Amino acid sequence: VTVLLITHHMDEVIFADKVIVMNQGKIVMEGTPREIFTRVDEIKEYRLDVPQVTEVAYELRKAGVDIPEGILTIDELTSALLDK
Repeated sequence: VTVLLITHHMDEVIFADKVIVMNQGKIVMEGTPREIFTRVDEIKEYRLDVPQVTEVAYELRKAGVDIPEGILTIDELTSALLDK
C-alpha cells in the first residue's frame, strides 16, 4: 500500500518512509526524514521549516553542544543530551 501525503507540517513528515522536497515543480531533495532534516540550512533556503525539536538540536550544535545531526524526536534529543 502506498500513501502519498502532501504537507507543510514538518512534524508530520518525520513519520514518512521517504520524503521528496519540491521547488517550482522540480525535485530538489529526496531521502528519509533523517537524511532530509540533517540539511537544515538547505531546507530553510526553500522557506520550509524543520520539526521544532530538530531546530532546537540544530541551534544547540551551533552553540557547541556535541550532539548528532538528524534528531527528529524529543526522546532522541533527551537521550543525546543525557549521554553527555
